[in-house]
Amino acid sequence: MNKYLSFLLLIIISSTSLFSQSFDTGGSAGERSDKKFQFMPIPYINYDRTLGLSMGALPMGMYNLSEKDTISPSSVSGVLGMYTTNESWFTLGFSKFYFNEDKYRVTVAAGTGNFNYQTFVGMPINGFIKYKTGVNFIIGEIQRKVINHLYLGVNYMYTDFENKFDSGSDTTFVAQLNTLGFVVSYDHRDDVYYPTKGQIGNVNIDFNPKFLGNEQTNTKITLDFNKFFPFKEGRDVLATRAYIGFGVGDLTFNQQFIVGESDIRGYTQAKYRGNAMYNLQAEYRWNFHKKMAINFFGGLATVSGANESSQNGILLPGAGVGYRYNVFPKNHMNVGLDAAVGRDDWGIYFRIGEAF
Repeated sequence: MNKYLSFLLLIIISSTSLFSQSFDTGGSAGERSDKKFQFMPIPYINYDRTLGLSMGALPMGMYNLSEKDTISPSSVSGVLGMYTTNESWFTLGFSKFYFNEDKYRVTVAAGTGNFNYQTFVGMPINGFIKYKTGVNFIIGEIQRKVINHLYLGVNYMYTDFENKFDSGSDTTFVAQLNTLGFVVSYDHRDDVYYPTKGQIGNVNIDFNPKFLGNEQTNTKITLDFNKFFPFKEGRDVLATRAYIGFGVGDLTFNQQFIVGESDIRGYTQAKYRGNAMYNLQAEYRWNFHKKMAINFFGGLATVSGANESSQNGILLPGAGVGYRYNVFPKNHMNVGLDAAVGRDDWGIYFRIGEAF
């Protein structure tokens, strides 16, 4: 289920900058709204082979905290509510604030929900076991620009899970995580919302120490690097991404890395999961119309420290195509749908912003 919590947090980030798999940085006056407040009631729709059809709404507003500050990008606040055909549900509220000439970035979010999900088990079952996860979370993060293009940040996240496995016996597991995280972000893109050139790199180190009340202590580290290349005088973009994630110490079931969503699209059954994940991908963004685009993407992922040792090192390709519609023209913030296929799997994804 942690995959879906990460994905919903990704939606938060996408609607404020890229909503990439990190709290992004960077900005310019061109990323500000001309209006004091812009409201956009965005529908939410998604489909995968586990949750089924997901539907909901994502009303959000874009605004400027200071009229005198012409450097900071516009801030964003919103709520998300969703329900699926397998009776899962989730709701959250979020805000991301840019202020003091983009020297500071603050992100806050909180949510609750219940997911009916599954995990793959090897012999003698060699199939999927269904489970339910109830989750509550709250997160806060602040980043400070220290020199040009370089931000340092700290965050805290509280999460509690209740996992109930459908295995014929009482297999209920309750987990509570208090996570202290540190972020280093180097952002040299030309735009927060829709970069056409430049690069951004992020290092996230999340600690679950004993002094915060964690029963199981560990550290989770992720590194990602995105590079953007302009084509056709900047109208089209080739976006590339490299990602590494791994745990130091044993990760809990809900902390494990699961192949899917942004890394890599085309996997929705949560079959491949483990204590580490690595992937490479590329996406060509063809803006054939001033408000519409078609994206072509592909990538390769693998896991290690997998629950099923036979999955370690298996190459997992994914490829697909997506449609984008520009809802905030000045900021070039897109919404759209992606369809992707993977190794014996596939999925349809709703997008706010780009996948990375």
